[in-house]
Amino acid sequence: MAEYRRREYQGKEGDERPSQRRPLEVIVDERGVEPALRAFKRIVLRDGILRELKRKKSYEKPGERKRRKVREAARRRRKQASRALRRKDDRP
Repeated sequence: MAEYRRREYQGKEGDERPSQRRPLEVIVDERGVEPALRAFKRIVLRDGILRELKRKKSYEKPGERKRRKVREAARRRRKQASRALRRKDDRP
């Protein structure tokens, strides 16, 4: 299986989300490039890198930015509630 990890981050001390700024490293093992490429795509999708690139492609008005932040916060709350519900259902 392809191995992936983030390198140690050497950035500024006050960075709020260093995981978003650390370099990504995907190691290709004996299985070849295809599993490593799938692992890379999975990481990029999970971290929201493509979504952020598309968002930064053009100027975002302050009102649009505020609405987007509200939508993202609601989405995080829904995901968190869903996970909590799943954890609650798993317990006997």
